[in-house]
Amino acid sequence: MPTQHEQAEPQAAPESSIPSPQPAVETAAEQAPRSSYELPNRRNTSVRNMVWALVVIMVGVAAAAVAFFGVGTDLGREVPETSQLNVAESAERARDAVDFPVADPALGAEWTAREARLSAADPASWEIEYTAPSGSLIALEEQAEVGAPMLSAALPGTVVEMETTIDGADCQVLSSETEGQTRRGMSCQGEGWGILVHGDVEDAELRELMEAAIASLD
Repeated sequence: MPTQHEQAEPQAAPESSIPSPQPAVETAAEQAPRSSYELPNRRNTSVRNMVWALVVIMVGVAAAAVAFFGVGTDLGREVPETSQLNVAESAERARDAVDFPVADPALGAEWTAREARLSAADPASWEIEYTAPSGSLIALEEQAEVGAPMLSAALPGTVVEMETTIDGADCQVLSSETEGQTRRGMSCQGEGWGILVHGDVEDAELRELMEAAIASLD
């Protein structure tokens, strides 16, 4: 037996039986297979609306850019034959609506017709716009006569530089300078018709277009 000075050896405490964690039991919703299609909720509907809003904004910006800058404004680009303007057909229709002979210039392949239109205002006016061989725009306007309103609208502050004749018609070489930009022009008056050509081009291109226009009136 141990003496009073002896202490009993401590006995190890019995191991506590702590239950080991059990795996979480899946609910019926979690156990059920997920469908590839989810009904819309507030979150995914909001995201979808934001995406559509961005798409609409981008389309609107693109449309505005096209409207402002234009499409195909590169004058040096070749115009497909299927898109080329048929000036002869437009001129034929215009002849039935005006009382002056309508010009239909026969020009080389290096000239590109951009627009042809007839204004039924008083006085009636026949207009054609071209891209000249130099790449610049040049316009032809025809009325019964070349008057002051026609000149001032196309060439403000018109200055007559010289007079000449083309196929018996009295013509004038013109110039105009506005806001530091100089434009050139030529007007010719015949019997029952008047033609004005103008643009930021050389005089040689003005004369070539005018000669072709007058020749088409015969």
